Amino acid sequence: MSPVANPARAMPSFLEDFRPGARYAGGRRRVTQEDLNAFAELSGDRHPLHTDASFAGKAGFQKPLLHGPFGIAAFLGWFFDMGMAQEQLIAMLNSDWRYLKPVVVGDELSFEMTITRCRRSSAGDRGVVGRHVRIRNQAGALLQEGRSALLVRARGTEPRPALEFFTRAWAAGLGERLSTDETFRSATATWDGAFAIACGDDEIQFRVFKGQVLEAGQRSPNGPAFIVKADEIVWVELFTGEENDLMKRAMQGQLSVSGSAYEYLRLTKALTVLVDVVRGFYREEVRS
Repeated sequence: MSPVANPARAMPSFLEDFRPGARYAGGRRRVTQEDLNAFAELSGDRHPLHTDASFAGKAGFQKPLLHGPFGIAAFLGWFFDMGMAQEQLIAMLNSDWRYLKPVVVGDELSFEMTITRCRRSSAGDRGVVGRHVRIRNQAGALLQEGRSALLVRARGTEPRPALEFFTRAWAAGLGERLSTDETFRSATATWDGAFAIACGDDEIQFRVFKGQVLEAGQRSPNGPAFIVKADEIVWVELFTGEENDLMKRAMQGQLSVSGSAYEYLRLTKALTVLVDVVRGFYREEVRS
């Protein structure tokens, strides 16, 4: 994973300024009683868990709880303060959030954001930037975690396939590199079939015949023998982090496999090499 960005430097604003794996951290937003009161008033949600200390105590909480969406709102405020919500930002496209532990008055919230996707749109003048967000309190406890995508303007139209994970252009470039990688060719020398890696709804299939990648894209003639799936944050940490710890993450349950377990086990070496090749493809672009 990339080092945490220095808030003093210029923050990204156009599509080309963002890159997968970039990480930004900071915040220290102290939560006050005024915050809780204002959010209850604004939302209209005056449930006693938020407004009655006695009720909250009977429910097992030491203090009234902040509303769950307060965390998202606080993150968006931090994002603005960091200077990334500029005129090049067109829209927030979605949010998928988990509320893991309560936020209470007196907490100091800190934020960590990792860029997970940078994908140019078909129009070419804009693109989608994926973000993974973690919110912690002063003790380091993870309170909330989620992801949210932005639509931002592009400065130019130059493609960056190495950074556009799980796209057709990325798959094509990866397939070419795998076909010339001797370790991958050796690991698949006796194999004839297809396998896939998937991130959400995006799936890339690799049709392999005796060490040669015949096709890399969103489909293969007979479908994949198995599919390896993981969340965006897992893939981006694998592709851009300090080491290729694919097997460690697999044993920790961060990846899932559907289809033939036998064929998956046959190709674990090839999958490790694939991640190595993705990492090299990525570094070439970042250094250029």
